[in-house]
Amino acid sequence: MAELTPAQIAQFHEDGYLILPALFSAEEIKRMAAEANDILDLCLNTTLARGEIDCRLDAQLRGGKLNIRKVQPINDLSDYLREVSQDERLVGPLRQLMDNQEPMLMEEKLNYKQLLHQSLDTAAFSVQEYGDVFALHHDWGYYRQQGYPGATLSSAVSIDDSTTKNGPLRVVPGSHKSDWPTLNPDPQSGDGRVSEELFDEAQRVPCLAPAGSVMLFHSKLLHDSCANNSGQPRRIMIYSHYPGNHQAEPDQRNRYGRELAQSQENQYRALVQAGKYQDQFHAANEPQTTGSTL
Repeated sequence: MAELTPAQIAQFHEDGYLILPALFSAEEIKRMAAEANDILDLCLNTTLARGEIDCRLDAQLRGGKLNIRKVQPINDLSDYLREVSQDERLVGPLRQLMDNQEPMLMEEKLNYKQLLHQSLDTAAFSVQEYGDVFALHHDWGYYRQQGYPGATLSSAVSIDDSTTKNGPLRVVPGSHKSDWPTLNPDPQSGDGRVSEELFDEAQRVPCLAPAGSVMLFHSKLLHDSCANNSGQPRRIMIYSHYPGNHQAEPDQRNRYGRELAQSQENQYRALVQAGKYQDQFHAANEPQTTGSTL
């Protein structure tokens, strides 16, 4: 169990985030990378087989190539990544930061920031040229749509090194202490994006977290990320938990999308079984790292 010191707890409350190095071993990270490949295979081949994007998939074009931003949700696709969401190395520190309330899983997502090198029919994905940039935002702007509290916290497990070249998370330290106005303030239909003019580049601190490390951050912490220019993925597994004294239906935030995606993926499997589709994408053929290179 990773237990936070009083100094670490004070630092989190001051800055709104905390990086815990080397929580997961090289073997564990290698296994997470393999699971990430399997998930990407499923989502991309489901899309190509059906001619309609898998609803878990957040993809855009970058220079005419398909660029994978994230896949959400994922716990029903990987027993191992579901186990990680309950790992005491994550849950223990969250429990401390939640004043000993039990952390309850709200959602899980895998941010890939991965430009694909294989040639694919991008028409099936119905995406536009945008890239993998994430604008300045706070996550609570999204979570409040389902009534989740501002005390919701996230843990980001680095599967690959986050470096200056691959679009690391950038945070505005201490920004979680204020309620920043969002571009769409409606709590039912808005999101967490804020004006880019609020903070200049110098105020956005890159989180250069090696593979195996974990970053804990507050749902109201402002953060963004730039483009990944490394030619390799920058995969981060993000889990978000809310304090157990908040009442919510299980899987409230992602249940509908999860069920729809499962239906789409079952259609893909039926096409494969009937011999009407053969997998066109294989993540193992993409350039990638499987651990720390720092």
